[in-house]
Amino acid sequence: ISANTSSPARGRRNTLTEIADFAERPMEKRSITDLIEMSNLTREERAFQLHETLKVGLARCAMRLSEMPFGFCNAPSIKRVTAAYVQNFKQVLEYEDKHGVAGLSSEDYHNLTNAIFNQHRGTMLDVAKGVFEFNEDLNKLFGPDLELAVVREDLYLIKDIERSLDEFFTNRLTLRLLISHVHALNAGTVVNGQGEAMVGVVNVRTHPITILSRAYVATRFMCMRDFDMAPDLLVNGVPHDDYLQQEGKSHQHFAYVHTHLFYIFLELIKNAARASIERAQIESALCENESRLDGRQIQALNVIVPEDQELWDQEKSVKLADLGTGMNRSVLSKSFSYFYSSVKGKPTVADEVTDFDRRMPLAGFGFGLPISRVMARYFAGDIDVNSIPGKGTDVYIYL
Repeated sequence: ISANTSSPARGRRNTLTEIADFAERPMEKRSITDLIEMSNLTREERAFQLHETLKVGLARCAMRLSEMPFGFCNAPSIKRVTAAYVQNFKQVLEYEDKHGVAGLSSEDYHNLTNAIFNQHRGTMLDVAKGVFEFNEDLNKLFGPDLELAVVREDLYLIKDIERSLDEFFTNRLTLRLLISHVHALNAGTVVNGQGEAMVGVVNVRTHPITILSRAYVATRFMCMRDFDMAPDLLVNGVPHDDYLQQEGKSHQHFAYVHTHLFYIFLELIKNAARASIERAQIESALCENESRLDGRQIQALNVIVPEDQELWDQEKSVKLADLGTGMNRSVLSKSFSYFYSSVKGKPTVADEVTDFDRRMPLAGFGFGLPISRVMARYFAGDIDVNSIPGKGTDVYIYL
C-alpha cells in the first residue's frame, strides 16, 4: 500500500484472528541509522511506517503475553496489560477503516498514538506485579520455599517465560521508540533541554560519561535519602565532575538514544552503590569501636572508558566496577533473571509493588538488570557481569 493511497473500510475478521495474523508478521528493530534516515521522509511516509509497525507490534505484544506458559498469562496484572494491547490494536484498525491511510498524518492520529504511548507508561510496573502474582500462585501450589530463579535451571518453562519477557519488552521498546521518534521529528525539535543536537529522539553527539554523570547524581540523591551516605564516582581515576571538564571526554561521543543510555547507567549505578554501602555497613558492624559510618568509609565506584579515539571507535565500551559485597557464582547465574532480586527490602507480595515503586523506581523487582540488557542489545550492544564474593563486581557495557 502506498502512503499516498487511502485504505477503504473493509470487513474485518474477529479480533483474535486479526491479532494472530499480524503477530506472525515480521517486525524488525530500528537501528540508529534507520531512525536518523527517517528524518528524510515526509510526514505522511513517517506516519505510514509508524502505523504499520503499530499493527504488528501491538499484536505481537498481546499474543506474546497471552501465550505465556504455566499460568503466567492468567496473572491478573498480565491479563490487564494484555487487554490494553488488544484494545489499542482494535483502535488502530478502526481508525484505518474509518479514515484510511490518508488520515494517518492528521492531528487525530497523532493524538491516538500519543494516548497509546501514555497508556503504557506503567506497563513495566504492571508486568513486575504480574511476576509477583505468578510467584504467589506457585507458592500456594508447591510451597513457600519455591524460588523460581533457582528452579529455572531445571525447569524449561521458567526460562521460556523469561525469553518471552525479553521478546515482549523488545517489541514494546520498538513501539515506544517509534512513536516518540515520529512525534519528535514532526514537532521539528532540533535541540533538547540541555542544548544538545537531536534528530527526533536520537542525540547525535551522545557523550556517555555525561549521561553516566547524570545517572550518578540521581543515584546519589537516592542513596542520601535512604542511607544518608553515598559512594563517590571516579572516571579513569578522576572525580566524575572533574573528568567532564577535560578535553578528552569530547572524543567519546556517538549517535544514540540517550534516554535509553541513562536508564541503563542508572540501574547499574544503583546496584553498584547499594552493594558498596552494604559492604561498608557490614564492615562497620564488625568493628566494635568504629565510629558512626559515613560516606568517607565507602569505597568509590570506578568507571573505565577508552580515551584513545581509535579504541573508542572500535569498541564503544564502558566498565563500571565497585568494591561492594560481590556475588558468588550461584547468585551471578541468576542476575539477569526476572525472578531474582538481591535487594533485602524488596516487596514480598504483589500488593506492595505499587507503593514500593514510589520510593525507588523498580528497585527490588529484579527487572533492572534484564531490562537494561534488553535496551543495550536493542542497538546491537550488550552487558556482561563478573563478580567475586566480598570483593566487588565488574559490569561491562558494550554500546
